[in-house]
Amino acid sequence: EHLAMTGRPPHAYLWCWTGTGTIEARMFAAAGAALEEDPATGSACSSLGGWFVGQQRTGFEVVVSQGAQTGRPSRLVLTVDTDGSIHVAGRVADVGSGVVSRG
Repeated sequence: EHLAMTGRPPHAYLWCWTGTGTIEARMFAAAGAALEEDPATGSACSSLGGWFVGQQRTGFEVVVSQGAQTGRPSRLVLTVDTDGSIHVAGRVADVGSGVVSRG
């Protein structure tokens, strides 16, 4: 996608099979002049599930590893049901907190 067409910065979700039932993925997004990497991207993982449905590949579960290169290894579980339903699961860890107040 191009920024001028969507109003959003360009991004890329790259993945490859690393074994039976395992995938390694990386998510990159432009942030101004910088390129940032997301250590775990549930929305991109679900889009990968949509790609599998489009390829007529359903009825499976795969573990998607992401974030090792950023020092924040993550693991998501992508399930594509036989009816084409897509589910993404994983645990989360707090990496920050804050308070928003009117002032």
